[in-house]
Amino acid sequence: MSSNSLCLSVRIAVIVVSICLLTLVAFMLPSIGPELSASFPLYERWRLPWTVFLWLSSLPCFAVLVFIWKVSEAIKKEEVFTFQVAKWIRASSYLLFADVCFFFSGNIILQLFGLNHPGIIICSMFIDVLGIALALAAAVLSRYVTKAAVLQEESDATI
Repeated sequence: MSSNSLCLSVRIAVIVVSICLLTLVAFMLPSIGPELSASFPLYERWRLPWTVFLWLSSLPCFAVLVFIWKVSEAIKKEEVFTFQVAKWIRASSYLLFADVCFFFSGNIILQLFGLNHPGIIICSMFIDVLGIALALAAAVLSRYVTKAAVLQEESDATI
């Protein structure tokens, strides 16, 4: 696979994920709230805190997508093994870890205020585990891109 086709594939994936995330956060969540409140009036007071919480939780995901877009540009230029790309991947890893911590602690705080259901906390742990796995993968990738950048600098210096 050429670098141009890899770049195009990554960019298409970023666009699709962005559209899906934006659709979920901007359209589906606000439309589900009133329906849920109509079915279960007890949950009416949960709607605004949960909407704000989920919007805030999605912001780091959009930032990670911006970093992935930047990495795709490096793939296109065939400049993947650089310290700048390693920084972008490391920043993505930190954002994912921070988002997982925010999402988990937010669920617990909402539970303490009586705005959450224990079943939601259990289900959200699956999202937390997925986020931790992605953050760890990004951290490992960042580490090895940094090592590859060092090796590339050494080989460029000897030539």
